[in-house]
Amino acid sequence: MWGRPAVVCHFLNAVPCIQQPERSKKRFRCFLGFAGARGFPEEWREGDAVRTRLVFFHLLPAWWTHQLRVVRLDDQNREIYTNEGGGLIPVWNHRITIAAVSEASCRYTDEIEIRAGFLTPLVWLYAHIFYRYRQMRWRRLARSLT
Repeated sequence: MWGRPAVVCHFLNAVPCIQQPERSKKRFRCFLGFAGARGFPEEWREGDAVRTRLVFFHLLPAWWTHQLRVVRLDDQNREIYTNEGGGLIPVWNHRITIAAVSEASCRYTDEIEIRAGFLTPLVWLYAHIFYRYRQMRWRRLARSLT
């Protein structure tokens, strides 16, 4: 597992941001797109499942179907846990947690479990860059929400 926290914005502003796929998609626009993302729900709920094709860097379509299932959406503990995967990356499990740091800020943390056989180091490197970029974008959004 890999996780890196980012201090973002007011605790109550952060939670709706991660529950709404449309907002999340904007945070990683350059690195990853979803063919068929119009089928995503307006807001994630526990048990939601979607199948889509990934488009890397908005140029390279994956030939496999990626599946995402919301396993846990815990409002009380401010956590979303998804089981994801497909094709060359059979396991991409993702936990997002949000914890209050102060009245004015919170800590947003991504934890990822990746299993992609011999490709795992390459996928890990992509994920590392992807989540750094996404957290930078979340910080930018946070500044606009305060």
